[in-house]
Amino acid sequence: MSGADISWMGILSENTMKNLFIFPAAFMVNTFAVMLVMIGLSLFGKPELAADFGVVHGATVALFYSFSGNARSLILSGNKQVESAYILRLRCFLLLPLCALAFMLSIGLVASGWLMVLLLVARRACEWLAEVFLCEQEYENRFQQAFRSFVTQGLCGLLVLVSLSFEMTIGYWVLAIWAVSPLCWCIRPSMFTAAFKSPLYKERSLKFLLPHFGSTAVIGVSVYVFRLFIVLLAGRQVAGDLFSAFAIGGILGAVFSQALGPTLAYSQEHSRNTSRILSRLVNLLVCFSLVVGLLVVGFALLWPGMLLWAGKDLLFWYAVGFSLMGGGVMVKAQETRLRLLQGRTKGDVFGSDLLANILLVGCIPFLYYGVGVSSLAILYLLSAMLSLVFYFSERGGFFYFKSSGLTERWVLQGVAFLLFFPLFFQLSGGIYQGGEYFSSGGQLTLLPIPVSVLACYAGIVIFGEYSRARLALITVFFLFLGMLFASLLLAKIHGAVVQAKLVLLVQYILPVFALALGQQYGLRKKAVLRMSKVLFLILLIVVPLEIMSTITQGLLFLSPSVYVFGIYQHLQYVPVIFAGGFIIALFSLSEEARVYRRGLVVLSAIMGGYVSFSVSMLACGLMVIGALAYFLRNLFFRKYRWHGFIVFLIVALSVYLGVALFVNPQFLAGKLGYDLFDGRAPVDGLNNRTERMIYWQYYLSGIFDSFSSFWLGHVEAPDRKEFPSAHNYYMDFVYNFGFLAILPLLCLIVFTVYFSIRNMFKICASPQLFGLTGVVLFLLLADNMLKVGMRQPYPGIMTFFLWGVLLSAFIGLKNEKRDSL
Repeated sequence: MSGADISWMGILSENTMKNLFIFPAAFMVNTFAVMLVMIGLSLFGKPELAADFGVVHGATVALFYSFSGNARSLILSGNKQVESAYILRLRCFLLLPLCALAFMLSIGLVASGWLMVLLLVARRACEWLAEVFLCEQEYENRFQQAFRSFVTQGLCGLLVLVSLSFEMTIGYWVLAIWAVSPLCWCIRPSMFTAAFKSPLYKERSLKFLLPHFGSTAVIGVSVYVFRLFIVLLAGRQVAGDLFSAFAIGGILGAVFSQALGPTLAYSQEHSRNTSRILSRLVNLLVCFSLVVGLLVVGFALLWPGMLLWAGKDLLFWYAVGFSLMGGGVMVKAQETRLRLLQGRTKGDVFGSDLLANILLVGCIPFLYYGVGVSSLAILYLLSAMLSLVFYFSERGGFFYFKSSGLTERWVLQGVAFLLFFPLFFQLSGGIYQGGEYFSSGGQLTLLPIPVSVLACYAGIVIFGEYSRARLALITVFFLFLGMLFASLLLAKIHGAVVQAKLVLLVQYILPVFALALGQQYGLRKKAVLRMSKVLFLILLIVVPLEIMSTITQGLLFLSPSVYVFGIYQHLQYVPVIFAGGFIIALFSLSEEARVYRRGLVVLSAIMGGYVSFSVSMLACGLMVIGALAYFLRNLFFRKYRWHGFIVFLIVALSVYLGVALFVNPQFLAGKLGYDLFDGRAPVDGLNNRTERMIYWQYYLSGIFDSFSSFWLGHVEAPDRKEFPSAHNYYMDFVYNFGFLAILPLLCLIVFTVYFSIRNMFKICASPQLFGLTGVVLFLLLADNMLKVGMRQPYPGIMTFFLWGVLLSAFIGLKNEKRDSL
């Protein structure tokens, strides 16, 4: 340290030292006791018992932590909008229901019996109440009680570990004493009296706490799903070792986030000298954790024999090493998080926590099936990196658009281009080259993944300001909770959790994040116009190449090849998205420069031939209806009437002539069930109409088969070979997860339709908004009524993104109306 800093002891007074170490230590032994015992059990040769502790700990964290609402940071920040007595009252009301739910979630997955589950749940319940008292002790600088709590918890935890490791007969008695020990030296009767004596600003406090409840809820639920996923995929023994490795390696990040970090943030707000010294200490700890983690991974790679003394395989040590590195990263992430919570702005981190944790859960099946079980070792490091990225971008994203209009324009156009460009890659084979009837066979390594997946999540981080996309994030949150609740409740009824059900949950939820990106994107100036120009460019490049590829190969329906790469789902889903993109560009660019109007005339002929080659009736219908709406609107407003008429005429003729002259009549008749041109009787064999009716009948009968099947769905999806999907997104969703889970999405659809009808004249007055509204409503109410596009990566991301942009436009109209009053 430099001479200017004098000495640490000269700056850090005795009271400061107590603040920095005694209170975090007391909070740490209260919060991490179960995790520390779990680590000890694994190291003492009890991995199965450690896995049981991990499952119950995950369930209790999912519930109790979910309703913690960042209480410690709020109490230490001295926020006047909520008092500690009010937080205590809420916890008392929620205690029994949460205990019952935690017991139900754990009992079917724990091999040690119901008594073990009951005692561990009781332990977490007592910890949860003790947290409020410990925070109040720290805020009021009552050192003695905190020190007594620390000593008591440390001794009790050691006794539990010894008694369980050596299978002593008094193990359960010691466990019972340990379960209630958190309340020793903590309870204050006067605080209970204050909690139940007055309203304590009930409505205002509860409204303030809601985003914080959402923030901790998504972390808690994700921890449970995270552990459950690993147990189901890797097995109990491997999962037990991984949980212990994550706990060992991640102890620094966990201690900082829940024990030391809030105290440091509190001290930094009140002392500049302390802040400077503490920042150096934190950076030193981060560097130490990173170096030790690298050393452990290095030894596991180069000298694995030196690590076999503990009786653990290399996967355990890889997980420890990567988790140690993740612990250092997590400290910096949590430092940013606490600055957001306890800083001057006193904001919330609901959006960051939601995005980081659900994306982490979504990565598990991709890593396991794509790389192997060894890849699970990096999960804690991945969690830390995701948290750091999303917390860092919470305030204003990675680009500050206000400083440069040029930067904003290029970022908007770049994100839109990567989203809509139909480039796919495979984990096993690089860029997807196409195939007329390609099927991955359910293998993740063969599944073509669009670049738009990466662009979607990168765009979310780039734009940041997640609080401005709260409507979309709340929808994602309740959709995720609904699907998870239905899956776990069904598992409780039928006695098992099917890992395929959790993989299906991930498949449904990941495209929905594009809703948040769309809302972020739509808030920017000229967002729809920038997007429309990109759509125009992509269609002008890709569609002619695909048509040329089709003609040169002598095919009578659309080829997936664009010479240098192939387009996945080129006959069903992509044509509808491209047709929608053309309609949006048509309405948005028609009043721009003349070159766009001329280009749209040429593109209308190309697009008409394209959709006819695809033999997608939905794409053809969207093209014709959209062009007709464009003509009628221009006629009504007396603008570019001849342009509207020419575009409609070209679209209608090109669609008709393309189908009549180039498309294989047998293929078309087999698709429709009758000959479109001479009206002959239905052809033999199943056609799309008949096939859909069979699927719908099967899925509807399954949905209404019983009370639980309607509200909660089914444990297993239908056999992919017989019923690959319901050919209806909403029916498919309800069959798998129940009506209860889809309610948030249905509510958002109702809001969209209601707002569209109520503001019909304002929407019609804006060509950009009119075209966007029409396309989104078509995708929601027509396309996904006949297909399952919103659960597919490319069409799902496109649909939710456009929907999010539309919601931003609607909110803008609503704000304009409110400001005018």
